[in-house]
Amino acid sequence: MSVVVTITLLSACSKSPGSVNQSGVNLRFGTLTERTLKSGADGRNATAAVTGMNQFSVDLFNAVAMDTAGNVVVGSYSVVFVVSMLYAGARGGTADEIADVLHSTGRPEAWHEGINAYDLTLLTRTAGSPTTWTAANKVWASPDVSLRDEFLDVLTGSYGSPLATADFAGDSDGQRRMINEWVANNTKQRIPELFVEGALPPSTQLALVNAVALDAPWEFPFDPARTGPAPFRRLDGTEVAVPMMHYDEYLPSGRGEDFTAVELPYAGGTFSMVIIVPTDFERFQRDLSAQKIDQVTDSIQEQGIHLTMPKWSSRTKSELNKPLSKLGMPTAFAGSADFSGMSETSGLSVSAVRHEAFIEVDEAGTRAAAATGGEMLLSHGPTISINQPFLYLVRDRGAGTILFMGRVTDPSIAP
Repeated sequence: MSVVVTITLLSACSKSPGSVNQSGVNLRFGTLTERTLKSGADGRNATAAVTGMNQFSVDLFNAVAMDTAGNVVVGSYSVVFVVSMLYAGARGGTADEIADVLHSTGRPEAWHEGINAYDLTLLTRTAGSPTTWTAANKVWASPDVSLRDEFLDVLTGSYGSPLATADFAGDSDGQRRMINEWVANNTKQRIPELFVEGALPPSTQLALVNAVALDAPWEFPFDPARTGPAPFRRLDGTEVAVPMMHYDEYLPSGRGEDFTAVELPYAGGTFSMVIIVPTDFERFQRDLSAQKIDQVTDSIQEQGIHLTMPKWSSRTKSELNKPLSKLGMPTAFAGSADFSGMSETSGLSVSAVRHEAFIEVDEAGTRAAAATGGEMLLSHGPTISINQPFLYLVRDRGAGTILFMGRVTDPSIAP
């Protein structure tokens, strides 16, 4: 599973090109040169950040799903990081709108501290695990943009992202290829060309990029010998034959008045996938909220089940300008945007927020290179057959943080 999100900013004023290292490795810093965590950091900030991230994740999924047909996957954790870096440079009403969209209720500094503390903890807990989790941030800026040290300090100290110079005015296509190469390398080549030709015009002043990659073998892998074709009922009532995986296992699962859910842990125990099969899919999705997700996960308990679920892969490419504007931050995309906390350059506004996510689920896991697992035990519990449209989320089991969220309405559709 991989996801990339970028934000590009344009300036209303035209700049003449400067001299810059074309490789983009000429780094610029504020007063900090490495990521930091304050010794007196308040743990409540991390808890508040997780709460805000989950609310934002559901909001964003709903907004993207509303405008996208078929299967959808959204890497909300990645989007949070890019929008948060944007938040660090916003001021006035622009900052207030972004804070509301992120569900950040305290000081901006507390939000950045909370995101940083949680992310560092997550990286520590996944280090050495069979499940590989990588996340990277990088910002490229025109050499003519004057960026404030306070903004650079937040980029470096909270998001591990020093600034690289990029001569968009002098060689925009060369910078596009350079950034695409960085994206490909940080998503294990799963997203090879985020920016198509012409996507980064010479007027680009700043590009903020986050890339996330997940390789997660199931804790209890499916036996490929048991996979076979079976019917999956689409939303319109028609059926399609898809490869269905089977096993009998003790797995966390839950039920409510309008849903059935099952949780499949990944090797190492940090992450899991929760699959939600609504009784009425369209109504459930329409009413989906962070509180409803909590109701689903709170219902889950360990029990023996017979599980049948499809293999699938999905890719979503979208521009998030419209969804983010609808969620409450339209000013960031307008000429009246205030990013004076980022730069002394006037007229900066967001030109595009680009998002691409990819997921592949099979017998071994989620984009896993090899399967690992424990002893398989025979189950004598209920049967859960995922043979109709469903929602899913990949989450941090400890904190409950939503990392990815998606829906499958037809597993037979190739990305």
